[in-house]
Amino acid sequence: FRVIKTPQNTNTEIGIASFILKTDFNGIDVFVVEMGAYKIGEIKMICDMVKPSIGILTAITGQHLALFGNITQTQKAKYELLRSLPLNGLAVVNIDNKYCREFLHELKTNVVTFGVDNELSPTCLIKDVTTTTDGIACSGLIDNKLWSLTTPLVGAHNAVNLAPCLLVAHHLGMNDAEIVEQCRTL
Repeated sequence: FRVIKTPQNTNTEIGIASFILKTDFNGIDVFVVEMGAYKIGEIKMICDMVKPSIGILTAITGQHLALFGNITQTQKAKYELLRSLPLNGLAVVNIDNKYCREFLHELKTNVVTFGVDNELSPTCLIKDVTTTTDGIACSGLIDNKLWSLTTPLVGAHNAVNLAPCLLVAHHLGMNDAEIVEQCRTL
């Protein structure tokens, strides 16, 4: 795919709008947008502008308590992305995070999940992660089908970062061999 993404630290409605206005999207297949917010309603505003068809929610933690006041308000702000997805869209969510999974039943779009807790039945289960001198090797199950890959990314935590990418790649029609090969070049 030909992919373009918002530049590093460009994640507000003004920054994203400015990037869109000065960017030529001819020939681009995928536009990746990081969305940030300082208050409730800002992610929805970005979604109204960008019209995402895929949304990834990796975590909801106390990191933004100073901005939102409490975890419930943080959830409300971050869920604006998932609630903005079209019926034929895809929500990709970290099922291990209780604040991420709490409102999944309310979504009207397709939902896939990732995580390490087998009891939560994630769509993409991360099972075995090994740190090597060349990066990480990991495996797991996607819809009960075994997958394994190696990547030069350093740190076992990156297996959890790869999982939503695997789910999106499958959704976009990439086959297993293509996904494994791309992971080797990260």
